[in-house]
Amino acid sequence: MMENKRNPFSVDHTGFTSLASKRQKATKEKKDQVSERIAALQQLVSPYGKTDTASVLLEAMGYIRFLHEQVKVLSAPYLQTIPANSLQVSIKRTPLHTETETLKICNTEI
Repeated sequence: MMENKRNPFSVDHTGFTSLASKRQKATKEKKDQVSERIAALQQLVSPYGKTDTASVLLEAMGYIRFLHEQVKVLSAPYLQTIPANSLQVSIKRTPLHTETETLKICNTEI
């Protein structure tokens, strides 16, 4: 009967080990997820180049900078403001009828 009694100073370690294993599992899953994303990024930016994480991230940074510059260059013509005086010059104002033409039309219709 004395065998079933627990020592008051003993600690049950089953709760600690299950918590530690859960943390290890979560850490491993997170690491695997990051590895998969780095591999996908590597395929996008440098499919035949280096595969270590630092090189992939460096390539991605360079490619993103390149894309930002391309956006600036390609959108610049559409974002430039046109001065008001150049708008007036570019608009051609042609009257539909001169005053004498209007008089002729009015005289013929009457």
